Amino acid sequence: MMRNIHGLVMFVVLLSLCSAGYAEDASVGGEPAVTVRFLVTVPVDTPEGDGVYLCGGDARMGNWDGEGLVLERQEDGTYVGSLAFTRGGHVRFKATRGSWLTVEKSGSGGEIENRYVIADKDKEVAVVIASWANGEAGSRPEPTLTGDIRRHDGFHSDILNNDRTLIVYLPAGYEADAERRYPVLYMHDGQNLFDASTSFAGYEWGVDEAAERLIEGGEIEPIIIVGIYNNGDRMTEYTPRLEGGERDAYARFVVEEVKAFIDRTYRTEAGREKTGVAGSSLGGLISLYMVEAYADTFGRCGGVSPSLGWEDRWLIKRWGGSDMSWAEGARIWVDMGTGEGRVREAGGLTSAVIHARTLVGLMEGAGLERGVGYEYLEVEGGRHNEQAWARRIDAVLVYLYGTP
Repeated sequence: MMRNIHGLVMFVVLLSLCSAGYAEDASVGGEPAVTVRFLVTVPVDTPEGDGVYLCGGDARMGNWDGEGLVLERQEDGTYVGSLAFTRGGHVRFKATRGSWLTVEKSGSGGEIENRYVIADKDKEVAVVIASWANGEAGSRPEPTLTGDIRRHDGFHSDILNNDRTLIVYLPAGYEADAERRYPVLYMHDGQNLFDASTSFAGYEWGVDEAAERLIEGGEIEPIIIVGIYNNGDRMTEYTPRLEGGERDAYARFVVEEVKAFIDRTYRTEAGREKTGVAGSSLGGLISLYMVEAYADTFGRCGGVSPSLGWEDRWLIKRWGGSDMSWAEGARIWVDMGTGEGRVREAGGLTSAVIHARTLVGLMEGAGLERGVGYEYLEVEGGRHNEQAWARRIDAVLVYLYGTP
């Protein structure tokens, strides 16, 4: 099962576009304490009819959807907008003209890092845009679906009281063998997994192509992959909290509503040993929470670039207070790029890498064997974006569902 992991690691490379930011840690709760005024200077060739937006992890900045905070054009040609944040909030953002196809670029037309500001006091932040991507605002790439893909639009959740889309990848031969049942991997941020036309920034993970390739090559067993679309409540839904002893609503939604529907609709192997959950960033965080909180449901987990710094290392502290007996028989994948996170600590490591190594240390301390109970991949220079995750999805699938 593990024979291809180390070879795949060699191919993980840095491809940097706009990312969701390691912790997605803009503070938006509670009473706002400070106001940040953004003053944006745009290139002289910016089309007059285009709007200018600041897009970031804060819901008021669009939850990284390509638009976000609308800026007002001033008589001198600059653009201005203000937002209030909880004092000390960390804000990551980029400027666009309404689409990731028109995101800001460097002077040479290359990608730039997310902009970053700490809302420690009332302040004005000057932003100078060197150039724009030349895509047409509002346009999207052509669909890139591969294989047998089924959609379930308008899937209603009584638990969350909202609707969303489920997108389901079925392995080749599903229809031909009416008796066979299949393992299932549930993945968050479903619009980013299979299709560039629906994905964040127009870049997909290529999970469908990876699954087709790996199944055909005999490297993983045939599996069903369920992508669960996110929505405007992504940040709230993906951050696990326990209140009054109840598990969080999104995790319950996946287990009690999505999984129940998939088990009724498709020929699944519904037991824990064949059921997995995976995601990136906050999706990685909620996946790691779910493999513990719902250990009787999920036996496999992919925590891709998980936002382990969330709520002062909430998950690390939670696992640190557990004997981790719940992990017996599970397979847990964790990875992190050395280019993720901004806070540099001892040895030049980012806090993101330090948090990931701390989580791995907890698993090792609990007696989990690397390559069996868990696997950890540290990607030199790896960033926090869909392209980077697409480069490591093969390794994730091989570990979680690899053949002997």
